[in-house]
Amino acid sequence: MLFSAGTLFWLMTTSAVGFVMISSLGSEMVKLDNVINPEQKVLNSVSRKLRGADIEIHKMVLAVDTREINDAYVRAKMNLKDCRLFLVTLKTGGLIIDYSRTTDETYDEYSVAPLSFDSKRVEIENILKNIELMDDLAPEIIKIKAESPELMDALKVKTSDFDSISERTVTDVTKLSVNLSREWGNVSDIIKEKFSLALLLISLTFVAGASLAVIFSFLISRNIVTPVRAIIAKFKAFSSRDMDFAKELDVMSKDEIGTLATEYNRLLQTIKVVTSFKKMIEEDETVEDVYLRLGNIMTGELSFSKCNIYEISTLNDSVKAVFPLNADIADLPCGSEMLISSDLCRVKRTGQTVSSADYKGICRNYDYAGGGGHFCIPIMISGKVGGVVQIIADKETSQSSDLSRRLSMASEYITEAQPVLSAKLITRAFKESSIKDSLTGVYNRRFLQEIADNLTEGILRRGTVMAILMCDLDFFKDVNDTYGHDIGDRVLSETAASMEKCIRGADLIIRFGGEEFIILLMDMEPDRSMEIADKIRVAVELNKINTVAGVLQKTISIGISEFPADTQNLWEAIKFADTALYRAKSSGRNRVVRFSRDMLKEGEY
Repeated sequence: MLFSAGTLFWLMTTSAVGFVMISSLGSEMVKLDNVINPEQKVLNSVSRKLRGADIEIHKMVLAVDTREINDAYVRAKMNLKDCRLFLVTLKTGGLIIDYSRTTDETYDEYSVAPLSFDSKRVEIENILKNIELMDDLAPEIIKIKAESPELMDALKVKTSDFDSISERTVTDVTKLSVNLSREWGNVSDIIKEKFSLALLLISLTFVAGASLAVIFSFLISRNIVTPVRAIIAKFKAFSSRDMDFAKELDVMSKDEIGTLATEYNRLLQTIKVVTSFKKMIEEDETVEDVYLRLGNIMTGELSFSKCNIYEISTLNDSVKAVFPLNADIADLPCGSEMLISSDLCRVKRTGQTVSSADYKGICRNYDYAGGGGHFCIPIMISGKVGGVVQIIADKETSQSSDLSRRLSMASEYITEAQPVLSAKLITRAFKESSIKDSLTGVYNRRFLQEIADNLTEGILRRGTVMAILMCDLDFFKDVNDTYGHDIGDRVLSETAASMEKCIRGADLIIRFGGEEFIILLMDMEPDRSMEIADKIRVAVELNKINTVAGVLQKTISIGISEFPADTQNLWEAIKFADTALYRAKSSGRNRVVRFSRDMLKEGEY
């Protein structure tokens, strides 16, 4: 009883001393968190936006297009405006909202306290004056750029002045930030001193109760100290990456220390398994091998009822089921429409795990007929959702107390797989040819081959019509022969641009080869394709291309077919459009011809 009372007394004394010192440390930590950290954030944001303004000024100087010049000027002015606002708020105190003026996305939101030192205020006033000078120079630069582009020397001088002021201002901001860092260091030193004092006082209280501590230590050393030291040694080995996964801790008791040792051993085995998994998939040959191995772990080692893995294409907004291999669309619980548009997937839109355990019916595209739970975990590739692992658990598993641990393990496997998948996807992309035509910027034939099945499935499912316009520039060979291939490339590029202005965002332009283009008009009203095709024909005809030899204008012939009105085979529909194009060419060119079956009788197919 006396031993327990004495021990309790010294424990209470130690706690009181610790509480007092922790309160003192807390006040310093509050200063660090509420004053110095926000000040550093503001200065970092100002430095970033000053550099951004400088970059936009250079973009404005280098730009040729009037719209690009104006956009760069506006962005530079907005960055300078933000710098002024942030510095004034830093000086007087208030709320800082750091956000993108382009996307309205908020980067950070925090409060800053008013500056307490006059020297800092003077430094900020000097920085603000420099920003005002930059703000005055920007209109002069754009004025020279817009009204007197021939005055290159004046433009260079103004730009150089802007750079000089910008560099000086960033340097001043950096110096101010360094001064704040020193203050941060002073606060840290105070914290260290008080922490040392706390340790000293606590040590003295322990010395006062040394006799009881010795007896207490002797009694508990076998049951507590030895296992704890073993655990500490293991954690040190873990932090130094010198861990032997084959050696586990001995569980010497069934109390809390024994529980800790057991949990440590379980953690060790988890790390061992996950580490081995990552090494194994790094040695896999293809990304499909990684999907297969990941899916087998979900249904095998983790014993989930079913697992579906979807790969999301960032190119055409489509989703492909990659596990199980050769999965039937009808067997997928999310429905086939999600395979056409990934925006229907809740995980892809939010980037967050979707769990029916949190809210049953959370995903409106999921078929809940099975009665179990589903858990969709994103695969993040280069900061974006590049895939989804869909885990399906039966009713019994969904109610299991072990479910949380198994889902946590699943997330660990997916996290380890993400960098490997990213690297292998990049490798696969390099192996495949590009889907964009480098000259015109429109899609190429390879892209059409890749999306053909998804396109036709979507049109048939929606019961709509896709118009196919086969377009060919008239007498294009004469351009290359007369003006050279450089002018020929300009004609192709500007023709593609004229076409893009005449169609909707959902429509597709594909350079089929040479001077031939295919335009796919999605979900068209029957026979309206003739109207749009003629609009394209007129736009191309009216487009004027300035050359050294004079103004060049070209015409275009267009053949039209409709899928599935003319045929339910896309490639046959393209051939029909080509047949109609042949009729347009043979009828005098610079015209639009709709495919009809009688053309087949005349041997044009």
